[in-house]
Amino acid sequence: MIRPLFGSAALSVLFTSSSALADVTPQDVWRDWQDHMQSMGYTLTATEKATGDTLAVSNVRFDLSSEPDLAQISMSLEQLSLVQNDDGTVSVVMPEAMPLVLEITPTDPDEDRVRAAVTVNQTGHDMRISGTPTDLSSAYAAGLLGLSLDQMTVGDETFGPDNATLNVVLNDVEYLSKSVLTDMRAYAQDGSVASMTFDMRFKDPEEPAIATLNGTSANMTFDGDGRLPLGVARASDMAAMLRSGMTGAGTLASGNSTLTVDIEDPDNGNMSAAVASEGGRLTVETSADGMSYAGSRQGMALSVQPQQFPFLLSFGLDNAAFNLSAPVLKTDDAQDVALGLNLEGFTMSDMVWGMINPQGTLPRDPANLSLDVSGKARLLMDYFDPEAATRMAETGQVPAQLDSVNLNALIVDALGAKLTGNGAVTFEHDENDPTALKPSGAVDVKLVGGNTLIDTLVSSGLLPAQMAMGARMMMGMFAVPAEGEEDTLKSKLEFTRDGQILANGQRIK
Repeated sequence: MIRPLFGSAALSVLFTSSSALADVTPQDVWRDWQDHMQSMGYTLTATEKATGDTLAVSNVRFDLSSEPDLAQISMSLEQLSLVQNDDGTVSVVMPEAMPLVLEITPTDPDEDRVRAAVTVNQTGHDMRISGTPTDLSSAYAAGLLGLSLDQMTVGDETFGPDNATLNVVLNDVEYLSKSVLTDMRAYAQDGSVASMTFDMRFKDPEEPAIATLNGTSANMTFDGDGRLPLGVARASDMAAMLRSGMTGAGTLASGNSTLTVDIEDPDNGNMSAAVASEGGRLTVETSADGMSYAGSRQGMALSVQPQQFPFLLSFGLDNAAFNLSAPVLKTDDAQDVALGLNLEGFTMSDMVWGMINPQGTLPRDPANLSLDVSGKARLLMDYFDPEAATRMAETGQVPAQLDSVNLNALIVDALGAKLTGNGAVTFEHDENDPTALKPSGAVDVKLVGGNTLIDTLVSSGLLPAQMAMGARMMMGMFAVPAEGEEDTLKSKLEFTRDGQILANGQRIK
């Protein structure tokens, strides 16, 4: 997963920041770019031809791995030109249709080799570099930037237009980047895309089913910044890069978006699904302190027509958001971890409600879910170390040690009932058995409207009376009525170091 990411970075460097050194001469630009890529552990080969103020570079090939235990990933493109302008800037000239080949050769002989031939299409494009060798600026614009799959080979199987297609089109693209070279390479970038469309079609030659995906997105924007250390032997060694000061942060936002999925299956029946949203945002940050993700999506609408189903099932969600953060480097000290999930305004269409509860006895108010968890954990290995991951998988060792968990908030509000909770637990570890956790702490839980909901489920025929009785017995074991609050149960669950579990002071384990 890491290597394709760095492959994209290689192309980005080629077409943006590093090319800015063409401020001197095209030859200096190309030589500097080669030196930079090779210092990061990449191998580059190409054919050069200088004519006047133009340096044509053809048969460009990137080899993104030279390590015997990892898959070899290579990319190649036919040509580009670096042109010295009279004003001291440099133009990067690329053909409107630029072929690109990606090859993945696994080390395991049982795994299939993958080769994908694509074409990058550009119209009305212009790319200009300005600045100095240590302070570089790049500006790119295109009326259209697209990518299409020409052919893909997986092992001995070839996929062409008949069974595999991919087309991505970006309209009104603008991209700006800045690179400052000191003891590290600092970069900043931002861009915008007025609209994006994509379509994909895939058919397994041995199966009759055909899958088709179509999507759109409007008003896309992105920005990012970071620092890259110089002189790290292997770009694939993410742990070394991070310990040397590598940082990265980026945000992608979009407006109205759609996605449709259609499966044509003559044997099992057709299926379709569609998702639309009014906007979304995704933020990613990486450093030696850890990785974090945060995303949100507003105004979502989902419709699904299962196989051999006569009508659509429709759902809505006003807002969906998540956050996740965790350490990535092995340390002696515990580091922060966090997980959050927020779903607001979940609704179902009358058609769906009619299938579940035709009597109309269940409350149909929008449902909400909120979860906020934080804590401390200690990594026992570098997250990006594939060798350590393999060793732990073979030995059954755990990759991390959990020190504490804080349930900052839990809210489930649905079907007329509301469940809330909060608390904190710490863990004592057995040095001889890292998987053995001895918790200590307490969690408070409160349920409003639980008995009313059970009564409604029974009267609606959705819950057998016998199961309802068992549910009430369980609630009676773990919870007590809240004083002065109608149809409200509360519970305090306590965990002790000697392994006891108490519910409202009563031992249950």
